[in-house]
Amino acid sequence: MTPFSMFLALQPELQREWQLSNTTSGWISSAYYAGYMLAVPVLASLTDRRDARRVWLAAITLAAAGALGFGLLATNAWTAVLFQALAGAGLAGTYMPGLKVIDDRVPGVLHPRLVAFYTTSFSLGSSASYFIVGQLVEAMPWRMAIAAVAAGPALAWALVFLALDPVHPTPHHAEINPERWRDVVRSPESMRYVVAYACHMWELFGMRAWLVPFLVFCTAIHGDTFAAPTTLAALLALMGIPSSFIGAELSARFDRRRVVVGIMVLSATAGVMVGLVASRSWALILGVAMCHHALVMADSAALTSGLVAVSPPRSRGTAMAIYSMAGFATASVASLAIGGFLDLLGGQSLTSWPLAFALMVSANLLGAALLWRK
Repeated sequence: MTPFSMFLALQPELQREWQLSNTTSGWISSAYYAGYMLAVPVLASLTDRRDARRVWLAAITLAAAGALGFGLLATNAWTAVLFQALAGAGLAGTYMPGLKVIDDRVPGVLHPRLVAFYTTSFSLGSSASYFIVGQLVEAMPWRMAIAAVAAGPALAWALVFLALDPVHPTPHHAEINPERWRDVVRSPESMRYVVAYACHMWELFGMRAWLVPFLVFCTAIHGDTFAAPTTLAALLALMGIPSSFIGAELSARFDRRRVVVGIMVLSATAGVMVGLVASRSWALILGVAMCHHALVMADSAALTSGLVAVSPPRSRGTAMAIYSMAGFATASVASLAIGGFLDLLGGQSLTSWPLAFALMVSANLLGAALLWRK
């Protein structure tokens, strides 16, 4: 996950250096998720026919190449988009296929707690990425810093290659069967989680794409606080770790649908509050942002474990592909839409940020309504 924030952490600096508008910055951010969206139908569904470990190892190489390319070769928006998309494709072949790697090696349906451990690695990795990139940029030129984060995927490749033995696909896995896609799309239970996840991802990645610029904006108003914006972003992202476990436990003990709907509504409320308190003290800004980060991640594991539980075993990799594709499609649109919305409102200001956060959380309320109607 170390390349995750290679543009997000540097967004304010690169906006000045490359003279980017908010819309163009949102476009570069969205390219990461667009690369994921385009690659995941192929890479995740391939795990129904091939050992997911092989897919994972090939994809993590793409992530390393994306980081190296961004650091050494990106000079404008077009080249940044290219390498962001390449790194996103690398994530497409590691995130959900990584869950399939576990599913192939653990008997029975994955327990929500195990899924929570796995999805929490996403929060831990993304928060570490903000911190690592921020620290490296303070110590060296940004190009060297971004190239250096390619060491993360390289280390991950070695760990998976050495620690996990290959698993031979079962006979029905080895067959190419287009019915798997129809099985998932025609399943109301599966598609309910797909749509809810897409709405969740609009809020989550819209927030992650614009978090550092928002914190830089707050710094311009209030002055520096105890840490740099990238470090604050890393600390806030860490709030998703305990909340993901709590959400998974609640979904295991109570009705999963009700738990997810309740969390979505609370998360949307907290998200609106973040934009409204930008003019207040740092203590209030960070306190509300911490609540929002905790809530926005609390339903992540519950949604993923719900999909795993209702998907047919023969089509589980395909279900994960559709689930991820829908989620990262909305994530890519959210980053661009919020940047364009800020430009439409005249740029970043005390008036535009609350409206931008309202747009950010709107899809989550839609997802809650759709999930509640069943």
